Parts: sequence; C-alpha cells; structure tokens
Amino acid sequence: MKNIIIGFLALGLAWASPLELIKKKDQQLQALLKGYKINKSVEKQEELKSLINSIFNFKEMGRKALGSKVWKAASPEKQEEFVSAFKIMIENASVKKLEVYESERTEYDDPTGNEKKAKITAHVFNDGKESILVYKMKPFEGEWQAWDLIIDDLSTMRNYREQFKTILETKTLTELIEILKKKA
Repeated sequence: MKNIIIGFLALGLAWASPLELIKKKDQQLQALLKGYKINKSVEKQEELKSLINSIFNFKEMGRKALGSKVWKAASPEKQEEFVSAFKIMIENASVKKLEVYESERTEYDDPTGNEKKAKITAHVFNDGKESILVYKMKPFEGEWQAWDLIIDDLSTMRNYREQFKTILETKTLTELIEILKKKA
C-alpha cells in the first residue's frame, strides 16, 4: 500500500510540474507585457524575449525540425551551429509581434501524458477571441521543456520541418544555416 501511495504522489508531482511551469511563465509574461506598454526599452524587450523562449528546448526543436536523417548525418559541430542559428531566429521572431502573447484570461485543460511526455492545452482569450495553444513537453535534465507549440491546430515544428525539407532539396545544411542567420 505504501508503494502505491508513493507512486500516486510521484505521478501527481510529475503531472503538476509541466502545467505549473506553463501557468507560472504565463503569469510572468502577462506582468512583463503590462510593464512593456509603459516602458518599451531594449532591456524590457530582451527580458520578454528571454521569458518567452525560456520554456523551449532548442536542441530538441532543432533535431525535430531538421528530421532524423539530416540530423544524424550532420556532425556534432554542425548540429550545434544549426541549433544556435535556429534559436536566434526563433528568439528574434518571438518579440516582433508581442500583442500575440497578450491575454485577458487563460484556462487550462488537465494535462495528458505521463512522466516522459506531456501535453498542456491552454485556451487563451483576448478581445473576445479564443486561441488554443498546445505545448508538447518532455523532461530534459530534470526540467520540463517544450519541443513543439501548436497554435490553433498548426504545429510550429511541422511548419519548420516542411520549410527546411523544401530548402534542403536544393541547398546544403550549411546554406540553410546561413539562411537562418540572415533571417535572425
């Protein structure tokens, strides 16, 4: 009986972790956005960029965006170079339209998954419109991080994977990295 109770407690903690992380980050983001409207400094913008992107595991995102065949064929140095360029591009894109992150209220569904993966669904309401965000998460080095964000049924990872696949039909990985650097 004691082992069953410990198992339930462990499962409960695993479930709470990704949901609580998303809730906490959203509360911090909403507070920062209110402050940013008053003080649109570069420092505030960098703080927003850091917070928005702190939930993501860019190495996992990059690996999935490239696809396993291209990822495995790349040297560890080339993988790092790609992830670095990919991360900078995403981080810079995240602050171009900050109004996208504003919400009047957010409601969360119960998380689904297990201790190895979870999906957190958030219903974000703003100006009378609802957007549904689904965070696909896994624990990395003991911390839950997202590797995909689905916004109103559109997967960020699927979108990048399709774009990169098209580019890689005519260009090398090195050329793709240069394209990402230019976009950043």
